[in-house]
Amino acid sequence: MPTLEARGVELSWSERGRGEAVLLIHETATTSAAWEPVAAAVADGPQGAPGARAIAYDRRGWGASTAPVGYQRTTVEEQSEDAAALVEALELGPAALCGAGLGAVIALDLLLRRPELVAGAVLVEPPVLALLPEATAALSEDRAELEAAVRDRGGEGAVSLYLSGGLRALGPGCERLPDGLTAEARQRPAGLFAELGAGPAWGMPLRRLGEARGPALILTGASTPPLLREAAGALAARLRGAEAVQVDAGAGPPHLDSPERVAALAIGLAGR
Repeated sequence: MPTLEARGVELSWSERGRGEAVLLIHETATTSAAWEPVAAAVADGPQGAPGARAIAYDRRGWGASTAPVGYQRTTVEEQSEDAAALVEALELGPAALCGAGLGAVIALDLLLRRPELVAGAVLVEPPVLALLPEATAALSEDRAELEAAVRDRGGEGAVSLYLSGGLRALGPGCERLPDGLTAEARQRPAGLFAELGAGPAWGMPLRRLGEARGPALILTGASTPPLLREAAGALAARLRGAEAVQVDAGAGPPHLDSPERVAALAIGLAGR
């Protein structure tokens, strides 16, 4: 995979297909490998229709991408600027963004702050918990659970707790991710720990939600946890140009269970 120097790290990325660009942004605890089925469907196009150019990258600290020495904390804004650097360096813009989990929040941040780079965004189960007052208590409980896990079982215990879906606000639905995609989180947990506070700490520009210029599709599926479903609904109500979409997915997240459907939605935005 080629790499790109961006703001002090090397970002590893891959691409397939031709045409308008779709940038795929993975969730916490996985790598760009999570997007391979969607990337293939984007490149091939839906049911014989023209495809698009799919670019998937490993975010800093994951996969073949590097992280700064002593990497212990990141922010949504830092991650968003990494994505912007890719869009600009590869001359993708305006690109359709397709993100899952924290990757969806990164895509949303880029949509709001750098709209000139974004044709539209597909947001898969975005954990925008700041829109839910009841999430505050859940976040506090999760932090206490994490501290107890580290105290009793070390870092491995905290990673296992996260991946088990045992954290109601910080990692809801993580148990649906296949072990093969989350193996790196167990082997190199620094990236996971660096990202745990990124979503809750994001200074969501509420005013800009009502001023957004690009279209956004907010995706949930049958297995989406209730808290994420509520967050998706709250975001759809506030974000200008947003539409809530229920994807006919099974027991996994929409981008894993229905890659062709997600790809078709992303291609539709890329062609605007």
